[in-house]
Amino acid sequence: MIDPNVQVSLITAGGAVAVAGLGLLVEYMRRQVNAMSEVRENVQVARDHVANTHTTNLRDDLDSVAAQLNRVLELQELHGRELGALREDMAHERRERLAVASRLDDHMAATT
Repeated sequence: MIDPNVQVSLITAGGAVAVAGLGLLVEYMRRQVNAMSEVRENVQVARDHVANTHTTNLRDDLDSVAAQLNRVLELQELHGRELGALREDMAHERRERLAVASRLDDHMAATT
């Protein structure tokens, strides 16, 4: 049998370890509650940013914007082709003008 003084010491030591363990558990739980509160706040901020506060669906809005952008790109390609054709016309007109000017210079030189 264990001496009663040893029994009291063991019970006291066990009680001190239990109280210390309980203190650690309480501190751990407090930190977890603080972390969960921060996560809850961050989730609420994220929810506020992505919440649909208008009448149309975001996906439908994006599809509409993409279609409009495609139309802009199509028109830009058309304008590019038209500008190319205008440049060709201007180059042709310039060549004709220079040819007429050359013939006029030749005619003027021949008649003087």
